[in-house]
Amino acid sequence: MAALFYLPLSWITLFFGAFIALAAWEWAALSGLQRIPAKMAYVICLLLFGLLSMNVIPNREDLVFSLFSATAIWWLWALVELMTRKEMNRGLFASVTGRLAGGILVLVPLWVASVYLLASDVNRPRLLLYLFVLVWAADTAAYIAGSLMGKTKLAPHISPGKTLEGVAGAVLGVVLLAWLCGTILWEYEDSRLALWIGLSVITALMSVVGDLTESKLKRIAGVKDSGKLLPGHGGVLDRIDALTAAVPLFALGTIFLFKI
Repeated sequence: MAALFYLPLSWITLFFGAFIALAAWEWAALSGLQRIPAKMAYVICLLLFGLLSMNVIPNREDLVFSLFSATAIWWLWALVELMTRKEMNRGLFASVTGRLAGGILVLVPLWVASVYLLASDVNRPRLLLYLFVLVWAADTAAYIAGSLMGKTKLAPHISPGKTLEGVAGAVLGVVLLAWLCGTILWEYEDSRLALWIGLSVITALMSVVGDLTESKLKRIAGVKDSGKLLPGHGGVLDRIDALTAAVPLFALGTIFLFKI
């Protein structure tokens, strides 16, 4: 939180990059890379690709839009895979190569989109901070609703704890948050407010897909947590899994709907 408010954009970019590097290290391990040099090479390649992509942010919004659009297509593919394939040894993450490629498509757009939302926001960091709170609120509301009323499993073959009732609770919580922030902070009205609430709900739903995707990767690897860096909380990926899908899709929505 302090970094968002007090660090310049260049330092925030590096700060986020450190988390992306740690997440890439964990992703490499979950993907099947065991040797340290191989994992280091993967992290370096991912960071270089991210920095290369970052250079298009100030000058080429068309390329940024294309990157986020391609990311959205990938996440829709992931959603179909999660809902239709119950076998862990087939589909999107069936091979080590597929899992490693998936890590680039998951982590690089997250980094780029986070910086883009900060760089393009005249009231920085209001937009990215709202997105973070939205994902946290959705997760909290889903936990409360699922604990109190959860009966219908969402994806028991991947994450037995998630329920449809929890997702419904998340949607209700996000609608309330989006309405409050949309009217008070951005002063949206009528159709613009409806678009804002709709984008927020879609973002929250896709955050669930990000969570499930990381859960599937852990299932394939046969582990409970992505790492041990955060005692009691697992690894970095366990903390940012919902954001991996939410941030680039929210950024795409702001470009497409609001021309931010």
